[in-house]
Amino acid sequence: MWLHALRVVRLRQAAARATRPWRRRRFPAGPRGAFRPLAENEALWRSPAFAPSGSSPDAASRLAAFERHYGNDVLEAARSGGDAARLAAAWTAEHPPRSGDAWHPYPSSTRAAHWIAAATLDPSLAPAVAEGVRRALARVDANVEDDVLGNHVIRNAVALVLGGVAFDDGPLRRRGEALLTRELPEQVLPDGGHYERSPAYHRLVLRDLLTVRPYVDVEDAVARMLGFAAASSRPDGAPWLFNDGGLDVAPALELDAPRDGVRVFPETGYVFVRRGGRALAFDSGPVSPPFLPAHAHADGLSFQLWLNGEPVIVDPGMPTYEAGEERDFFRSTQAHSTVAVGGSQFEPWSAFRAGPLPRVELIDAREESVSGRVVTSHGEHRRTIRLEEDAVVVEDLRDAVLVVGVLEDVGAQVLVVVRQRLADYRINVTLAEASAVSGPDHAETGPDVVGANGARHTAPPGGPRLPSAATTGVSASDGSERGISAHSGMRRPRSIRAPC
Repeated sequence: MWLHALRVVRLRQAAARATRPWRRRRFPAGPRGAFRPLAENEALWRSPAFAPSGSSPDAASRLAAFERHYGNDVLEAARSGGDAARLAAAWTAEHPPRSGDAWHPYPSSTRAAHWIAAATLDPSLAPAVAEGVRRALARVDANVEDDVLGNHVIRNAVALVLGGVAFDDGPLRRRGEALLTRELPEQVLPDGGHYERSPAYHRLVLRDLLTVRPYVDVEDAVARMLGFAAASSRPDGAPWLFNDGGLDVAPALELDAPRDGVRVFPETGYVFVRRGGRALAFDSGPVSPPFLPAHAHADGLSFQLWLNGEPVIVDPGMPTYEAGEERDFFRSTQAHSTVAVGGSQFEPWSAFRAGPLPRVELIDAREESVSGRVVTSHGEHRRTIRLEEDAVVVEDLRDAVLVVGVLEDVGAQVLVVVRQRLADYRINVTLAEASAVSGPDHAETGPDVVGANGARHTAPPGGPRLPSAATTGVSASDGSERGISAHSGMRRPRSIRAPC
């Protein structure tokens, strides 16, 4: 484990991790200039992009501990005419500068930006928040998260730019600008996707950049990210849920409508197809940078499918960021609509780390079909998805053995037909409607079904019946796969396995 980590870690990450204990003991005073509202962003901060997310993580989780210090309540009070000054004063009295989640650099960055936004919307709030913002900005300046990188450093940089402008502090502003200049060429890929490859987190990073657009030249990055954000939208406007992140993570941004046809994002590794009432998303590229697998899932060649504006096959999302069996499962191949050959595509080592990552590549993409391959230590798997006039055909190939799954319209149901067997082959699906599954038409018994508790049951001839939406926790009618991705509980996706 440590040898692999040493191979992939960035020198900047290693240095920041080594100095982190010393830096986290520092609580500088911060900028001394007078606060000025950032009127250029008033419309953005009043827009749905900054509306409450509806996130409700487990109260005992680290995520919930972080969110309590984001300053969301103060910003929302300023947006709605509530008593933001009382909320800010109460937080300040309860949380003097000291080590802990309240003054971690990520919550400090978020709180500084939100309180600046609140004092812009309600200038009378400035005396109540100014000193807290100054201290938060100084804390971030001394503790930029180079030990993490990714979207955390973007959030740090944005807070420093906004704070530098609000307090007329040139060094602080230049520090944030320098971080963006360093990070954006790498983090925003040539095709416009964010390099952590989560469409939900992509929108968070994009929103951050929109807030500094009046003060820093980020136009090229913003334009490319807007293009990816639009193309990676499901028919309901939410992002396709690949990797970490859920519908409660992604802010509501004004985006162009996705156009029909096929859109290929080769660097980010996604293909999006819209054709004849069908919307298909296909994961066909790297799962993450090797030095930053924090939000990576082992979901190479997985797909999501909507028909006529309704979800059919969805991603189960991520219900927890807490280390343990549940998070490990939802990061695994077995939790996604792809093939597990000999095990998961990579091994999670902790909540935000992973073993060697698979090689995932796009082979071909056109309106009528997409194909790709994934190579792991267990072998190679190739997949082709064909959009036929009356069916979606999924062909999986390993060791010259072909398995074909056909999804056909059958009234209000979706029929999945597995036509051939493949040893050590597992199809993982999370269905968004009540669905039926038919086993191999030449088999005396159908494939095994692995339930939420890991028990395996052999289905009778004719194949097993998958659970309905009520059992899987996913509903097509009300979009309640949000219940999965919004950090609430769900039962595990079912796996259909052809016996060896």
